[in-house]
This record gives sequence, structure tokens and C-alpha cells, in this order.
Amino acid sequence: MMGERVRQALWQLRLRLDYHVGEAIRFRVFQKEVVPLITEETRYVLDAGSGAGKHALALARAFPHLQVIGLDNRAHVVARTRAEARAQGLSHVHFLAADLTRPLPVQGVDGVYSFDVVEHIPDDRAALRHMVESLRPGGWLAVHTPLTPQRHWFKRFDLDHLVNPLHAREGYERGELERKIEEAGARVVRRVYTHGPWGTLAWELWKWSRFRVIPTLLLLPLIRLLVIIEGRSELKDGNCILVIAQKPT
Repeated sequence: MMGERVRQALWQLRLRLDYHVGEAIRFRVFQKEVVPLITEETRYVLDAGSGAGKHALALARAFPHLQVIGLDNRAHVVARTRAEARAQGLSHVHFLAADLTRPLPVQGVDGVYSFDVVEHIPDDRAALRHMVESLRPGGWLAVHTPLTPQRHWFKRFDLDHLVNPLHAREGYERGELERKIEEAGARVVRRVYTHGPWGTLAWELWKWSRFRVIPTLLLLPLIRLLVIIEGRSELKDGNCILVIAQKPT
């Protein structure tokens, strides 16, 4: 009985300590690169593939003048994010069910961002085209996604060993996403690499230790430090990329 109680206590501790490295890196680059695109004149921003709503809710809290619209194709996820927005008292963030490969329900927005979504969509060209079409002339688009091939510290995390069944593709070849965005009608203005050497090491240590309580306790300070170092580094390459583009005026 005592052993079971200890195991349960350790499991609850692990849940409290859970720190998603991928989310942490993405949120840092979102704050550093996407948030500065929002000005006093920005009125409507679209989150294409809003998921749990972390980015959309953060924008709504930071910019009371901004109307934030999150789109996701899963009705139950949309219901949860709507409930969370109500719980936080945020009336200017809206979550809608939508298929990104079809014309989007909101048009003429100032900006669209999409984090780790297009790699899940078989017809990514249609999704990118509809994102660009939803922008007003001069509006901006920011898309973050994995790249391939990737560099890993430990072979067990190479893409030929670790395949995500939810991905339509494991990543984009370097230059491929930029080309598809240009074909969709926007002009690429900036590239930012993420998951460089230190971010990748943090992710691999987190992935290995995530369901082990003692390794998590020992490694978490190092993992957090590596994420901070990643965020302060100017990367010339990485396992993921953020592409920022503008729709012609």
C-alpha cells in the first residue's frame, strides 16, 4: 500500500513538473518574432490551427484592442478553447471550427500565424493559399514548421527512427516552405531557424526523461537553461523554421 502511494505521489509530481520543450521554444519565438508585428493599427489576427489556444489567448491578454480569431478543425478542441476564453474573461478572442484547405471564414485580416500545423495537412498548398487570401493587402503571414533532414544528438531521435503518425510529412526541405508561400501569393521577408543544437538537446533530454520522475527532477534545470540559451542564439540553421511573409499591396 505504501509503495503504491509513493508511486502515485511521484506520478503527480511528474505531472506538475511536465515542461513541454517544443511548446516552450515555439512560444519564445512567437513572442520574439510574431508579437512585434502587432501595432496599434492592427485590428484582426488569425491563428490558423489554434489547438489549445495558447498563442491566441496570450495575444488577447496582451492586446485589448485586438480581435484574435483561432481556427481549428476539431470541434471538441474549439469547445474547450471557447470555454477557456470565457473563464479568462476574454471577449475579443474567438475560436471557430474551420478546414484550412477551404476558404477561411474570416477575410481581410492584418496578420495570420500558424505554428506546427502545415506539416499535418496533406494539401498544404491549399492551406497556405487560403491563409494568404485571408490577408488584407500588405498583411503578414508567419508559419513555423519542422525541417528535414534534421540533426540530432542521439540517433534514437533521428526521423528514420522516430516518425510522427499525425504528420503528412516529417518536415520541409530547406527552401521548400518559402517556395510554397511565394507560390501562394506572399513575399518572404524573413527566416528564423529554431531547434538549433541547444534546443534540440533540450528536446531530446526532455523526450527521454519525460515519463521518468527522478531523471526529470535531475535534468529539468538543465533543460530549461538550454531552452533559454536557444532563445538568445542567432541560429544559421535548425531543425525547424519560422518564415515571415507579406501579401503585396
